Amino acid sequence: MVDWRERASALVPELRAVAETEEWSCHVFFSELSQLAMEAHREQDDDVLRRAYGFAHWCFHQPEQFLENAALISFYEHVFDDWDLREEVAAWLPVDVLPKVRALWEWRWPKEQLDEVDQLLAGLQPPGRDAV
Repeated sequence: MVDWRERASALVPELRAVAETEEWSCHVFFSELSQLAMEAHREQDDDVLRRAYGFAHWCFHQPEQFLENAALISFYEHVFDDWDLREEVAAWLPVDVLPKVRALWEWRWPKEQLDEVDQLLAGLQPPGRDAV
């Protein structure tokens, strides 16, 4: 299995203590990462956003299904939890994640909210190959 803790510590040193606590799973890390990303959206901190979304996207593309599922369930499913930031969040979502996470959103949201997110996400382009 890929060492997600090492990658997380390198990309998001702000959360190194969380990543390096062996008793905690990557789900705990993603919960903290989600909070960090929301703060970064409020502060318009593109560096933190690039690293946070980059780590989640890296996990999504690992061969171990465990990391992909953790990224979906503990990060991407919750990216719109602060509804006021929906427009900012939409710009950071990788298009290749959307088909899998949208099914999770369908379980959580009313149709009107899902329709609005669909409109926000229409026309997104796939991330470049140089993504984190």
